[in-house]
Amino acid sequence: DHSDSNIELNAKDEYESTALMWACCNGHKDVVELLLDHSERIDLNTRDMYGRTAFMDACMDGHKDVVQLLLDNSKIIDLNAKDNDGLTAFMFACRNGHRDVVQLLLEHSARIELNAINDYGYSGWTAFKKAYGNGYKDVVRLLLDHSDPNIDLNARDNDGLTAFMFACRFEHKDVVQLLLEHQEVVDINIPESFQLSEDIENMISI
Repeated sequence: DHSDSNIELNAKDEYESTALMWACCNGHKDVVELLLDHSERIDLNTRDMYGRTAFMDACMDGHKDVVQLLLDNSKIIDLNAKDNDGLTAFMFACRNGHRDVVQLLLEHSARIELNAINDYGYSGWTAFKKAYGNGYKDVVRLLLDHSDPNIDLNARDNDGLTAFMFACRFEHKDVVQLLLEHQEVVDINIPESFQLSEDIENMISI
């Protein structure tokens, strides 16, 4: 046990990443757990050169067990921090289609900003838009079915597009069908000026 030695637990490499960050992004649960046992000596919210935290790394790479460990220590972890591109951990999980991690974060939604806006370079996208914009049907369904009424399913981005408009324009057919099945909560109105493919027009007109 060298816990009283002069080992620098927050040392950073050329990417400004720490030991905890590398353990999180590679899914090494046992190592993360060991480091968290010494959390009084570790900066859990430190950032790398991209502005990302260890929590973001775990969510971005889909390591559910590691995310759970960090959530168990969430009183001292900033769950809603944004990186240099304005992305949160929840956005990363939705953008990369990590359904299990999204589910886990939704279970802690009281402390997660579900409608945080990516206001840097991505035209005002929310986590929901990250999911449907990348065609992750399972994550979209999870967000649609989540009981939290605070998720804004009809938020418009800086181009004025709703979820349904975007899915139609970029022909994410599975997502379009899913949104059509949730018309009670999803705005499915499309401007007449919209140019849609024949397949999408047929789906809407059924």
